[in-house]
Amino acid sequence: MTPCENPSMPNDQLRLGQISYLNVLPLFDALVREFPENGGVTYVSGHPSELNLALANGGIDLAPASAFAYLAAPGPFRLLPGLSISAAEGPIQSVLFVSPVAPEDLPAYLDKTGNQVNLSQASASSVALLKVLWRFAWNLPEAQFSVIAPGTGLERGRPFVEIGDAALKLFLDPPAGWHVIDLGLAWKRFTNLPFVFAVWIARRELTPTRAATLSRLAASLAAIKAGLPETLPRLIANHPRPEWLSRAALTSYFEVVCYDFDEKRMAALNLFGDYCERLGLMEDVPVLEWHPTTP
Repeated sequence: MTPCENPSMPNDQLRLGQISYLNVLPLFDALVREFPENGGVTYVSGHPSELNLALANGGIDLAPASAFAYLAAPGPFRLLPGLSISAAEGPIQSVLFVSPVAPEDLPAYLDKTGNQVNLSQASASSVALLKVLWRFAWNLPEAQFSVIAPGTGLERGRPFVEIGDAALKLFLDPPAGWHVIDLGLAWKRFTNLPFVFAVWIARRELTPTRAATLSRLAASLAAIKAGLPETLPRLIANHPRPEWLSRAALTSYFEVVCYDFDEKRMAALNLFGDYCERLGLMEDVPVLEWHPTTP
């Protein structure tokens, strides 16, 4: 069942899109305790692109979703202030370009192999970011970009973008013979700004009950974010981890994921939008609009 197809949702619950990736675990781990299922909120799972579609179709009311999706079609939406999913100052670790050859050898490689580059269908922001870096930072020749299912890039033997936990696994244990390029770090080196991968997008039109829940939820998210220095060590110690992820690696990962949306990140998002506009990926860079966070 897709995020848009759950007929059992109570009518006046705030429908919140939830990504299963580790990068939002510190927020949702606390949020689901404060807002249990159907206690004003119904949680709808999906990867970022699925949540983008659910927002656009009215299947959900709010989600931490692709920043590019907001930039490209902001009309029905506003943003929750002060919240994003972005890189701190180092590599983000979970948004990667993985290539069988070094970047400087890509032109010759692509010329021999038909110019195919595979892009994960899970993320609009990461796909657009690669295209921006491809043209403006790396000055690489035109490629044939193809969309593939998440987690299938390595088996196809072509350069590819991977995101989320599958990308983090590749970052921590790079496959032999492949070059792993962190796209968050590549953007930082290109612009000297952090990259904003996701923002908290809310639909403009909400019932009064859902709007009130959204205000309470936004306040809780702000408090959860502020308390992370105290709560993260306990979460890291107690939350189940896959075998490939050590406690030290998870700690390092949470240190490079940032949830702020400050002036520097707003500037980075606007700059990203400008590059996307120049590439023809969107028409205009919108003015960021914020959702009221009081009832």
